[in-house]
Amino acid sequence: MSGDLNAGESLRGLRIMLVEDDPLISLDLEVSLSELGAIVTPASSVPDALKIMAATPLDFAVLDFELGASTSEAIAHAAIAHNVLFLYLSGYSERDERFGRWPGIDVLAKPISVRTLARHIRQTLARRA
Repeated sequence: MSGDLNAGESLRGLRIMLVEDDPLISLDLEVSLSELGAIVTPASSVPDALKIMAATPLDFAVLDFELGASTSEAIAHAAIAHNVLFLYLSGYSERDERFGRWPGIDVLAKPISVRTLARHIRQTLARRA
């Protein structure tokens, strides 16, 4: 499938942490982002993601908002502290009141295509540049 992607969709060399508690969604996004050239580190819980954030140099984080009984907001705060850009994935609308605490952070509704996700990752990184 990667042969069908144009250079504008490449995430070559980006170190991305993918935090998703649904194993099928996580595996699908991990494989798809890797096919675009990203170096993907998956995590399925807040403690795992916080350990990765503390120990691994990252360029970006893709955070599922709801992780079981908790949210990924603690990971988002850690990302800000480590100067790592991120976006949220959610089964809820981006207009959900919980996202009001995160102005300027993209909230993408699941299910999502990898092309859309990659485009938002690149746009978020470009806004920093």
